[in-house]
Amino acid sequence: MLLGIPHLIFESFPKLKALRFSKCALETAEILLVIDNHGQPTLIEMETQSICLLLDLPTNVRYFNYRHTKFIWQPIQRRFVTVDELLSSSTLDELLENTYGLNESEYKIRYDIYGPNKIEVEIKSYWTLLVEEVLNLFYAFQAFSVILWLVDEYMLYAICIILLTIFSSITSLIQTRKQSEALHDLVESSKCHNVSVLRKSPKSKPDIIKIEPVDLVPGDLIVLPPANFILPCDVVLLTGQCIVNESVLTGESVPVTKTALHSGSELYDPETHKRHTLFAGTHMIQTRFYGGENVFARVVRTGFSTTKGSLVKSILFPTPVGLKFYKDSLKFVFFLFTIAVTGMAYCLYLYISRNADLKDIIVRTLDIVTIVVPPALPAAMTVGILYSQERLKKIGIFCISPPRINVCGRVKIACFDKTGTLTDDGLDMSYVIPSKDQQFLDPVTDVSTLDTNSEFVQAMATCHSLTTVDGVLCGDPLDMSVFDFTQWEMEEPGANENARYDMLAPTVVKPPKHSIEKITEPENFEVPFEIGIIRQFPFSSTLQCMSVIAKSLQKHHMVAYTKGAPEKIRGMCKPETLPHDYDVKLAEFTARGYRVIAVAYKNLSGKFSWKDAQKVKRDVIEQDLNFLGLLIMQNPLKVETAPVISTLRSANIRTVMITGDNILTAISVAYDCGMLRSHDDVFVLTASDDDVNTRFMLERTGLNRSTENVVINFDSRHHHIAVDGRTWSKLKYCYPEAVPDLLVKSTIFARFQPDQKAEVVTHLQELDYIVSMVGDGANDCGALKAAHVGVSLSPAEASVAAPFTSKIQNISCIVNLLLEGRCALVTSFAIFKYMALYSLIQFFTILILYRQHSLLGDYQFLFIDLIITTSLAVTIGRQGPPEKLCPQRPPSSLVAAKNVIPLLLQITACALFQLGAMYMLFQQSWFQPIPDDVTEPQIVSWENLVLFTVSCYQYIILASVYSKGMPYRERLRTNYLFVLSAVSLTVFVTWLLIYPCKKMAELMELIATTPDEEEKFMFRVHMLIFPTLHLLIAVSIEAFISDQQWLKRCIQCLKRKSKPKNKYKRLLQQRNTFPWLNTIST
Repeated sequence: MLLGIPHLIFESFPKLKALRFSKCALETAEILLVIDNHGQPTLIEMETQSICLLLDLPTNVRYFNYRHTKFIWQPIQRRFVTVDELLSSSTLDELLENTYGLNESEYKIRYDIYGPNKIEVEIKSYWTLLVEEVLNLFYAFQAFSVILWLVDEYMLYAICIILLTIFSSITSLIQTRKQSEALHDLVESSKCHNVSVLRKSPKSKPDIIKIEPVDLVPGDLIVLPPANFILPCDVVLLTGQCIVNESVLTGESVPVTKTALHSGSELYDPETHKRHTLFAGTHMIQTRFYGGENVFARVVRTGFSTTKGSLVKSILFPTPVGLKFYKDSLKFVFFLFTIAVTGMAYCLYLYISRNADLKDIIVRTLDIVTIVVPPALPAAMTVGILYSQERLKKIGIFCISPPRINVCGRVKIACFDKTGTLTDDGLDMSYVIPSKDQQFLDPVTDVSTLDTNSEFVQAMATCHSLTTVDGVLCGDPLDMSVFDFTQWEMEEPGANENARYDMLAPTVVKPPKHSIEKITEPENFEVPFEIGIIRQFPFSSTLQCMSVIAKSLQKHHMVAYTKGAPEKIRGMCKPETLPHDYDVKLAEFTARGYRVIAVAYKNLSGKFSWKDAQKVKRDVIEQDLNFLGLLIMQNPLKVETAPVISTLRSANIRTVMITGDNILTAISVAYDCGMLRSHDDVFVLTASDDDVNTRFMLERTGLNRSTENVVINFDSRHHHIAVDGRTWSKLKYCYPEAVPDLLVKSTIFARFQPDQKAEVVTHLQELDYIVSMVGDGANDCGALKAAHVGVSLSPAEASVAAPFTSKIQNISCIVNLLLEGRCALVTSFAIFKYMALYSLIQFFTILILYRQHSLLGDYQFLFIDLIITTSLAVTIGRQGPPEKLCPQRPPSSLVAAKNVIPLLLQITACALFQLGAMYMLFQQSWFQPIPDDVTEPQIVSWENLVLFTVSCYQYIILASVYSKGMPYRERLRTNYLFVLSAVSLTVFVTWLLIYPCKKMAELMELIATTPDEEEKFMFRVHMLIFPTLHLLIAVSIEAFISDQQWLKRCIQCLKRKSKPKNKYKRLLQQRNTFPWLNTIST
């Protein structure tokens, strides 16, 4: 009876459907209303599974699946937990202790809980896709409209709409299917063959069995093969080493060395311990292990819980974009519906007063709804985004969330990582500064002048994570630069020796031959001068250093070498080994923009064995070190960096740097790239070491620093704050209310860890900034995901790091994104306003014709809806962005007064010109109106001719007016297809008005022109006055009223608006005195 409309409404609005059920406690609920972080509701049915006890779970486990994630009810905690959280309490020691694997009963329990290890992207059948496509309110409205037109005998128009709907549905189905197949193929391409797993058995030794990857569960102990293996899940390495290519996830093409997990009581975290974690889908190039032992790894995450699963889920369920434009568009559609109701009321009155048939009353009244609320509106609004996405793809910028392109148009602050983003990945060794007897020696630019036997040279040669792949040395660019500087050589066992490494020196480094001859006595020449790297402690962004344990064949004891951030190394060294001017020398080089690395070492006990080296904790090694010296490196700016920063500044887009590098180095780079200008002052915010009474101090630095004191004015655009990660954490703890004040004045965030980078982005968003973040996708994943516009510089088309991936390996991609974002946003606005006015123009036409006992014909409707409106709406979006960013951002609100007023003026102009044309017709002496006593509406009439042609001109005029170009789009003349369409349609409509041929007049149901009716012919010619005047008025409204500052100021005066709407603007207007500051040094 209701044709399933209530079902469609309930499926579209789950909260309404939830009203059918009664509220109850979570532990007894059968249906859950799940609302995600973005407020999107979903109704899900609870399920029950009977399993044995595990981790305090009862026998009957209650759970639900939501977006490929399983949530299990924990009765003790009285909340739902994900399956990942079941292992979240595992410490490093707990992961290391079980070396026998799971037994069959443990495995079965875990399999029941976690399910199969698979990431499946369902490829639905075309029939299923068709049903899902059709079963929504849009198609219900479309079906309602078609039925109404068929009842009203608009056969031709209804058939055309049906055919177009079928065509668009099939096109959409094919595109959806292709996307599913592409994502499915991407997932399937990284599948592996059988995996060797340890199973605990009653025997003394566990069994090694082969199982399918789909059968793996968290806790399984797997044996990694020697080489060329695609990881089927996330695993943590327990023994040996692995060389892995993670480009499929992070975009980093440099192979990464993964080392065995160290013991400890801390909780395991895949992000914190990523140097020990091998992620699903990544390519394991080869393994390294010692003493004939296998390389073992423990499964920690499977299926969609893996990092690869997160990437797939982010594509399947993209984060909704909360742009005000979309919310406002719904409000405007509601406004149109309100107008439709008013028109329906008038139509009812009109036809009832004429004693019309009930069928005519119902059909004419309902027809108003299909006119005022255009069914093509949702599709038309995506045109601009699709064109922009295609243009971005051509220049190497890929997007997994197209709606975010519109968000790019509103970016207010641009955040950048430093290394690999603003500067090159590679580092150039400038020189080294050895230290001796608490004094720095002279800088050394040629390593051959240093003693090869010195600990300093040997530290540079051994303290790295380099490896050879296919005979080529590769690894971190910093390590490569340091090792190349030493001119030493590195030897590793060949690929055929993956399964077995030498007990003492798995990786060997040795100086060039001419150096060996200098340091080796003839009688000792049989002992080669080589240093074996026994164990690596990889670089940690948290600890900001790395260490190795090494042994020279000429020595009887092992040595630990450490290198890292000078601030961190200083705390690890014995005070008596540090030069007195350590801080002064560090500040000198970092202020000049150099990357400074400190190096230290310590001799280990002669009793310290190879076995001890594999078990020793990192913190034991990284203490009581002897300082060796500093490595001074240059990280040159990318050529494109400074021009891009200049462009952003000119466009009034604030730029900030969020980096893990030294604060003074970051400041220097900021001056070099133009983020800070030469006459700007920078104040470094630091916190005291006292945890009880923490004091915060500002110290002036920068290129403009002088001996004289300055008056600090934080309201000045030339005063900036730089803060490091340690101070940030202390300030958040001591004075959380001070964070917003700090954010609006800070330009440099240095020595920030990955989670702190994400915090900065999130806090900026809370201040109403639209934030973009550009990074290399490695240590910036959290910040890139958190930002409104996250851009990962990566050669891959899709990265787990961000919604945008740029193959352009520099920050010029952000300018392209902002240009396209502004273009897409303005185009969406233009198309929306055009479609709204198109419906209202037709609404006015139909109401006036109803009043005059007339209608539009089938072919007239076809011409307006399919030829004029469709061709113009589609070609409007073809205008590309300009070459330069302008200082003003495009509007974001449709319902703001400054946008509504011009729109209302355009609507009024349309109505007045239609009424004016009718008035001119009524004034003609030869005009005979349609009699009131007609039983059927007359289509072929002068009333129809006048309103049809005038309204056609209005569609073309408004499309042209809303296609204005600069400053957010190219000039209209560059849009050749639109210009051609508009001109062709204008010529054709003029022909229909002035002198249509008889056959065309009959087809379009218009009054034909006859040669002997000169007065009527002149009337047709005079009708051209209305489109001409309308064009002038419409252009004037857009040129002198729309988007004009005077209108905005008038509205603000009328509203008596005294404060800005955005929080960050209100903060900038306040007098920042920073009462939490204790000391200011100038």
